[in-house]
Amino acid sequence: MELSSRVTQRTTAAITEKDAYRLIVFNQAGTAVLLSMRVGEYELPFVEIPRFTRSAEELTTLLRDQWHMPSVLLFSSVLDPGPDSVYVAALESQIRTCALPEGIDWFPIHHVIAHLLKDRQRDIVQSSYSRATSRTSQDDPEPFSRLGWLRNLQDSVRGLIRPLGMELKGFRQLNGCETFSLIRFDTTQGSVWFKAVGKPNLHEFPITVALAEFLPEYLPPLLATQPFCHGWLMADAGGLPLNEIEDSSAWGEAATALANLQIESIDRTDDLLAAGCRDLRLDALLESVDPFLDLIADLMQQQTKVPPPPLSRHELADLGLTLKYALCCLESLSIPNTVGHSDFNPGNILVGSKRCVFIDWAEAHIGHPFLTFEYLMSHLRKDFPALIQFEDRIRCSYARRWQTAAAPEQVVEAFLFSPLVAVFAYAVAGNSWRDADRLKIPQVPGFLRSLTRRMKAEADLLQGRRMTCPN
Repeated sequence: MELSSRVTQRTTAAITEKDAYRLIVFNQAGTAVLLSMRVGEYELPFVEIPRFTRSAEELTTLLRDQWHMPSVLLFSSVLDPGPDSVYVAALESQIRTCALPEGIDWFPIHHVIAHLLKDRQRDIVQSSYSRATSRTSQDDPEPFSRLGWLRNLQDSVRGLIRPLGMELKGFRQLNGCETFSLIRFDTTQGSVWFKAVGKPNLHEFPITVALAEFLPEYLPPLLATQPFCHGWLMADAGGLPLNEIEDSSAWGEAATALANLQIESIDRTDDLLAAGCRDLRLDALLESVDPFLDLIADLMQQQTKVPPPPLSRHELADLGLTLKYALCCLESLSIPNTVGHSDFNPGNILVGSKRCVFIDWAEAHIGHPFLTFEYLMSHLRKDFPALIQFEDRIRCSYARRWQTAAAPEQVVEAFLFSPLVAVFAYAVAGNSWRDADRLKIPQVPGFLRSLTRRMKAEADLLQGRRMTCPN
């Protein structure tokens, strides 16, 4: 719900803040590494990229644009911790030769380890070489840390797309590390996408496969899967991300497509729960109200910065009563559970000329359908002020489709309660509030307190209306 504002803040900070990296760039054979000469000594090349960005994309783009070298990120770590941390990134060059910048050249890896580098840089090159060249197995927990994995994937992609009349032209790594990957492959007929997930998002793989099987109209076409690395190959869906479209009609189309997807998923909720979707059904949410607010009461007492003032236990008790009331009223409306998306931001919605599809299902859940729509409206109000005047029209597009599956008065009533319940569902969905280790991270308690204040505001609005809860 408040994720978009945090992303905006990070994007603004990234304009001026940089992360420093030492690069370990291996050739494809793993026999050589790039070094630079400085003040008579050899060292790992040094670069800087904008902070709070995707390091894989930034680093590989830098090498491609400035060194004319296509590459893939294998893994990264901290080289020198501290206030001004320096990171190290291991990459694999995808070409044999190129016009390197002055002062940078290839050196045999064993000569580098034995003679050219000193201390920490030598040790990190040696350990990175061992990691990148170690043998793999079908149960490899780091399938993208080994030299040659991209080459093997490209061979597989070529075999899959050739019968479709497509030939591979190039690639771009948009995200990735040793455990997950997002690659766009350019072909003679558009693009295809490879995505693979690691912990803690392993569940996204079976969820995506299940959705592609049961509701294929609403996802990019699935071309192949690679279960050993929790990966899949998708055709390009066409269209633009909704976050690049300031057109109210496109937002209305997305709202209608969401309603269609949800209505068609009603009979598949058990299958999707079995595939790994989170259980955010109303009865499960109701069971979480008291333990969540008990935790929040403790977190409010731990708050050190004022304003905003911490919520009192009395205020939290009132919030709990209103929240339970809203949950029970939604339950009484008997609108069926459907698939939902707790990260339903406009960047995960692709609007084409013929259809609208949805991507990135790591935050998929089963629950009340209107919660997902509220997340979309939250992003619209926060990030697209020019479209706020069309919110009622977009809401009508969503409601109109749902009025074919529920009574019109039920739909109207559900919109009264869904804003409050949506914030609560978002707060409990990730289970960070149950994770003692995550609660030790200062930003996590702060975020939960912020969401609870948002709930309090929604609860106050709800109590201010004259409502009659249906029997």
